[in-house]
Amino acid sequence: MGRRFLSFAGLFAVSLAAALVLGEVALRATGYAAPIWYHPDPVLGWTLRPGLTARFQREGRALVEVNAAGRRDRDVPIGKPEGVYRIAVLGDSYSEAFQVEREQAYWALLPGRLQACGFGLGKRFEVLNFGVSGYGTAQQYLVLVSRAILYQPDLVLLQFTNGNDVMNNSSALDPEKYRPFFVMEPGGRLRFDDSFASAPSFRRSLSLPLTLVRHASDNSRLLQLLRDWRNTLPTPSAAVPASGVEQGLEPVVLAPPRDSKWSEAWLITEALIRMTADYALRNGARFLLFSVPYAVQVHPDPKVRTQLQRKLGVEHLLYPDQRLAEFGKRNGVPVLPLAPHMQRLAEESGAFFHGFGSVGIGRGHWNPQGHRVAAELIAQHVCAGN
Repeated sequence: MGRRFLSFAGLFAVSLAAALVLGEVALRATGYAAPIWYHPDPVLGWTLRPGLTARFQREGRALVEVNAAGRRDRDVPIGKPEGVYRIAVLGDSYSEAFQVEREQAYWALLPGRLQACGFGLGKRFEVLNFGVSGYGTAQQYLVLVSRAILYQPDLVLLQFTNGNDVMNNSSALDPEKYRPFFVMEPGGRLRFDDSFASAPSFRRSLSLPLTLVRHASDNSRLLQLLRDWRNTLPTPSAAVPASGVEQGLEPVVLAPPRDSKWSEAWLITEALIRMTADYALRNGARFLLFSVPYAVQVHPDPKVRTQLQRKLGVEHLLYPDQRLAEFGKRNGVPVLPLAPHMQRLAEESGAFFHGFGSVGIGRGHWNPQGHRVAAELIAQHVCAGN
């Protein structure tokens, strides 16, 4: 009986190993890859993991390469060569741009657009992408201070996402607590809060075992598939879309704030933008804030927008863009709200600037056409000297 059991166990082990090997080979042959793109960071909350290369397929399909500095971009030396005009891009997943090929991202298109208008006095452009998915304005400010400024940028572009940046900047509203925040004190001053870094659960995420798990996943498509499957299981919250706005975004930002938490979140956001602009200027760089619209703000069918306006009880869907523009005028901060321009272009052409066949058109992140239009609008604004 013992020999039969051992024989069966051995056969089972060999069969299982063969199945795992075949599964691994099959996944690699199909091009499947879902690495752990991020690791915890005690200053920023999380950062991209340097050196990863894989094809991103969850939304759109693109080859993503993370350079040695942990940016979705090419490697460049920290020292700025003579005759180079550097642009530092601070942003979130719209700038990280996993959904499109690098050459299709708005920031990769900018040099050609700027050269076409004669901007930069014949210098060679280097655009450095510091965008990381999920980042709010606080993290983007910290990236500028701790990393981007080392590259001596001539222009700092701060990308602002209407859909979630206000929430991301508020410790009272944002469900993601493992990030740095700035808290508004009485009198309007901001206090830096990095208490997340000392939380026991966050410190465990930095431990050697979890670090080894991340590295093990890099070399196993089966582990990646298991993790991907677990992360995409439906949950009760994910099953119910936001009212009139895609899942994960806050329609409340499309109207003036109606409670104290959202009012304070907007004030914190504006203070952070001012801090970022002031820091860039003090270090010899121009500054421009541009806002990324909700997909519904730039839906080509005005009837769709009107339905949401009625549901929210507002006259239009441009509140965040108008508020940022007015803030910029009051504070001398250059601001380019993209929503009004992209809305007009979408309506004239019938084009959708958000969405892919894998997740649906008219939702999610910018597609290649959205990136192209954004690059053109940003370049026009910079070339005009605004």
